[in-house]
Amino acid sequence: MLATYPAKPITLDETKLRQAIYDSAATFLGLKELTDHNDAEWISKINLSNGLPERSLYCASGFYFAHRINGVKLPVRSVGMVASYFADPKKIIYRRNQRGNQRKGIKPRRMDAVSLYASHIEGLAVEEWDTEEEEVFLIGFNTTGGRGTVGGCYRNRRKKSEIKLIANWITPYLLSLKQ
Repeated sequence: MLATYPAKPITLDETKLRQAIYDSAATFLGLKELTDHNDAEWISKINLSNGLPERSLYCASGFYFAHRINGVKLPVRSVGMVASYFADPKKIIYRRNQRGNQRKGIKPRRMDAVSLYASHIEGLAVEEWDTEEEEVFLIGFNTTGGRGTVGGCYRNRRKKSEIKLIANWITPYLLSLKQ
């Protein structure tokens, strides 16, 4: 059965909405692929609900699903394409570069989009970014939970040096609804 999405956000309170999105993603924590080939009923549900083939890569699709199930329709070009979540420079609030990390105006917050590796997205799992910490918790789909685990949904501790970009889609989305 495909998910039905609410027509509008379940709340306009940004902190509560971010928590609800995280909680929705967290319902998948510990669920795994059957044979390590993007195959499980829960993966099919996510992908098909987003208009993607059932065995598609699902890191971006899972991230999007957690938002949509809470009534947040992110205006990304392609739900299943990681690059879509980082294509709008106005949404980028953190960028790792050769001269160190650069953060724009606002701090990253829970369920902001985090770009890792060549093409992988996860959500920030903590309420607020701690500039002093060298690691941060993220929640991700189509990832592993460490050595010896199969693909699935996990909450992982990541080194900040592994993070390429962080994008905030939630704040601008809510602001667009209030205009």
